[in-house]
Amino acid sequence: MADRVAQLLRDDGRVEGVVLVGSLAGTPDRWSDVDLEVVVAGEAEVATVAADWVDRMYDALPVVHHFETAFGHTLVQGFLLDDALEVDLAFAPTAGFSLWDPFRVLFDRSGGIERIAAIPGEWQPGPPDWSGEAGFAWHDVLHACTATRRDRPWQALWYLGRVRNRTLALAQQRHGFYAEFFDYVDDLPAQELTPHAGALVASLDQQSLLGAIDTATRLFLDELRRGAPDLAERLKRPLLDVIRGDDQRASR
Repeated sequence: MADRVAQLLRDDGRVEGVVLVGSLAGTPDRWSDVDLEVVVAGEAEVATVAADWVDRMYDALPVVHHFETAFGHTLVQGFLLDDALEVDLAFAPTAGFSLWDPFRVLFDRSGGIERIAAIPGEWQPGPPDWSGEAGFAWHDVLHACTATRRDRPWQALWYLGRVRNRTLALAQQRHGFYAEFFDYVDDLPAQELTPHAGALVASLDQQSLLGAIDTATRLFLDELRRGAPDLAERLKRPLLDVIRGDDQRASR
């Protein structure tokens, strides 16, 4: 399928080249999506080319639905085929285009992509925003507890998931992984990953939720200590108090 779509794109003179990325380019299996980077010639409008290819994909393939999103200057069209295969086309301008492994160049109209591929970039994670992440985390802990005590368990579950995922994202960054889509969360060391099972719930009763919130909060504080130990210590008492119900908010 990747080669077929690449051949269709080759017929569009505005497309400079197509690169296969994602798991299909590295360690493919039966569940791999087709992820294609579509490099648009400098003089062409990326938005125009991306929009044109919506109808073309519906005409050429058994597409049942699609979505659109953007990452910086890259416009992504994601297509669901009737056999449940996802084909993602990420349209990017030639200027500033870069690659990092794994990838495979499917076609290159002028040789420019091959030159980029010869010196692939190495993705470097930025430093975690410990203070910013801590702010979102304590917000979510408070709201998870409030929702639980208001007998709004599904809302509480949503906030609980945010706390847990924030911690796991920080752990992935710390290990040098790209954390945006949790592609590498299962590659974290077992001793770090296993305790998070305690932040899952088997039921939505209040005690189960509060127990999971307590576990998720303590694990976040453990992660925060790796980068901002003083801040973790300041947050520990008020957050654990509110989980236990020992906070003084009701008296104010």
